[in-house]
Amino acid sequence: MKTMLLQSRFKIQSLLILLALSLSFISCKVQLVAPYDDGMVQQIETTAKEIDRFYLIMLEVTAEEENGRAYQIFQEQYINFEVELNSLLTKNKVKPVNEHSARICEITLQLWRKYKAEHKKQDYLSDGEIKLNRKTFDDLFFAMLSAEKGKQIANNPPE
Repeated sequence: MKTMLLQSRFKIQSLLILLALSLSFISCKVQLVAPYDDGMVQQIETTAKEIDRFYLIMLEVTAEEENGRAYQIFQEQYINFEVELNSLLTKNKVKPVNEHSARICEITLQLWRKYKAEHKKQDYLSDGEIKLNRKTFDDLFFAMLSAEKGKQIANNPPE
């Protein structure tokens, strides 16, 4: 009789523990994706437009000849955009579960620095290089925006 009573009590305790754990898991929300950030989207869009403008001006207004595309002419703009890209990277790195967006920003910053160094070393850029650089950054900013849009959808799925 005592054994049956202990077994019954153990079953009840086990069920209560299982119920409590189940309720705690149900009430917990596991976040696998960083939250959508409208401010981040605005910064990405603004930076993307300004870098696009940077390359378009370089392509349309300056000439390869006569040192019109010398690095020195664009040095300050390179620095300003690097600061902006650093800011995007930092903001993405501090967000939890945001490794993919941070990685896109790291790649963008690495390429920005590489293209800046090439321009500085050569002291000019050809039309072809400008077009390729512009396309590269267009693709990278598209990836950044797509990642943010994905977060928006993941956190607020359509009904």
